[in-house]
Amino acid sequence: MIQTSYAELIDQLRLAVALDVPSGATFRKRTISGKDYWYIQEPTTPAGRPPERYFGPDTPERRTAIERARTEKADADTRRAIRRSLVAGGLPEPDALTGSVVEALATAGVFRLRAVIVGTVAFQTYGGLLGVRLPNAAVRTGDLDLAQDYSISAALDDILEPSLFEILKSVDPAFAPVPTLFSPTIATTYARPGGFRVDMLTTNRGADRGHPVKLPSLQTDAVPLRFLDFLLRDTIEAAMLSRFGALVNVPSPERYAVHKLIVSTLRKDTGESAVKSDKDLVQSGILIDALIMKRRHEDLAGVLREAAQRGATWKDRLRRSAARLEPSPRAFVESILAEA
Repeated sequence: MIQTSYAELIDQLRLAVALDVPSGATFRKRTISGKDYWYIQEPTTPAGRPPERYFGPDTPERRTAIERARTEKADADTRRAIRRSLVAGGLPEPDALTGSVVEALATAGVFRLRAVIVGTVAFQTYGGLLGVRLPNAAVRTGDLDLAQDYSISAALDDILEPSLFEILKSVDPAFAPVPTLFSPTIATTYARPGGFRVDMLTTNRGADRGHPVKLPSLQTDAVPLRFLDFLLRDTIEAAMLSRFGALVNVPSPERYAVHKLIVSTLRKDTGESAVKSDKDLVQSGILIDALIMKRRHEDLAGVLREAAQRGATWKDRLRRSAARLEPSPRAFVESILAEA
């Protein structure tokens, strides 16, 4: 019942996004490098025709939302009622500040531009997607991790207006960029008093760069991280149970689970907090058990095999992490790695 209601909320949010366009705007599908994408063409103004805005890749769900937008109206009361029932049913909701930040980012088009929530805030959405209850200790966080694939950011013919920092300041004027060691004008983190942070991440392919890179479509700098391209390969839409609900992008749960196995060893190798490493394993184990229970073990097995086949280093990290899991998820991971 939770999964059915959660899926209905996602459909309602997709419809609301499709309807949130200027009057007279039209949706246009364009083929680029053999793939189909949707764009929004706004009406011509006295200043001329505005440039098309990127709306997203062509998927059955997006086509359905566009078709519904031509005949239906968004119903905020329905969304709020579904959200209340899901929270009453035990699904986690973000704290007030995180919810407000995510809603502001969604309204501004951050997720339309293919940004992805990663980390614990993304983990919170998997309870509804999989129809399982998540332990409170596993969903607590004091920050928001936002990622975008660098190649996507560079290829998009669209930019975020206003900038990411301006959006955050509209939620709380106390937000400020945190200067990096590289330059006082480069910031990959935005923080406010009290410890809440928004960390910007991007993919790092090849040798470790270390130096922040500019994400042109989001108008911000970001930290390039190893293994992030693996996490962002398959993303899905999810509903954040904020005050009004927000449609966001998150990694697929199977990729999230496997990625956490990998980064838990990375944290130990680099001397990061053991608490974070343990939390990585707890979240991974919860998702592995849930995916098996929901008969999605083949999806999980496929992602595990893909990771193991990326080389001896990847396989070694998976084995080391698997040894620290609870018996049920450990047995599953080790059985797949034995075959890979």
